[in-house]
Amino acid sequence: MLAFASLLKRFNKKVFLYSYDPVPYFLKFLPNTDDIQIVQNIENKFDVAVILECSEITRFGIAMNIRSQVKTTISIDHHVYKNHWADLNWFDHSSSSVSEMIYFVYKYLKLSLTKEEAECIYTGIVTDTHNFTQANTTSQSHIITSELLKCGVEPTKVEKFVYRTKPLNALKLLGLALDKIKTERSGNIAYTSLTLEDFDKTETTVEDTENIINYIGMLPDVKVWIIFRELSGKNTVKVGFRSLKDIDVNKISNKFGGGGHKNASGCVIKGSIKEAIKIIVDEVSRELE
Repeated sequence: MLAFASLLKRFNKKVFLYSYDPVPYFLKFLPNTDDIQIVQNIENKFDVAVILECSEITRFGIAMNIRSQVKTTISIDHHVYKNHWADLNWFDHSSSSVSEMIYFVYKYLKLSLTKEEAECIYTGIVTDTHNFTQANTTSQSHIITSELLKCGVEPTKVEKFVYRTKPLNALKLLGLALDKIKTERSGNIAYTSLTLEDFDKTETTVEDTENIINYIGMLPDVKVWIIFRELSGKNTVKVGFRSLKDIDVNKISNKFGGGGHKNASGCVIKGSIKEAIKIIVDEVSRELE
């Protein structure tokens, strides 16, 4: 979003940056994050709305009615699409990230990237590939990032903020999550869960669960690993999946109205966290069989 906004401003466009959720603490080092409006209701009208990373219109939230408040909608995404809901839909599930796709907009327009723009795109690729270790990493990802490094991006700086900076309360939450890891099917399935009580105890939020799921995937025999997070006041549970390359967890999350990638996906389950764990673990077990 920050990189694309910078591009638009070069063409003297008036840009309104919107997010329903606050900028995560580990991304606040990026330039111009203060320009992002964190609001639950937008009353403005726009000529164009560019929606990033929303394979379904419902993922955009309810802050505004994009049908009546926007003349033209553009959707840019790298997830597998279920339907083309915008006026212009550009999706490429062979890309590791939307950041890669935004990079090609710069190249198409023959624009040289500033260090700040390159840093935003680089960070997007790093976080979506988990530091180039997940199955969505491609040779294209590495080629693009090599070009971004030429713009002055400092990998050590990005790595420090994204993967080696956590507040004390977030580390305590990680400790709780690690202590609650359980396994099924001889270790082929592993999961942990975090309740509202856990968040209250550590004075954290769902945002502080970033990267916890990757620790669960360190178990030697694991094929599918999952994190369950209880959402405040909704009697709903957010479920995150990861899997080995040949196991399609996106197919599982689709059954529950979710989506994502073959090896990294998610969904939301109505009910208690205990009910969600049983439903999802049973479904994953059937898939592994």
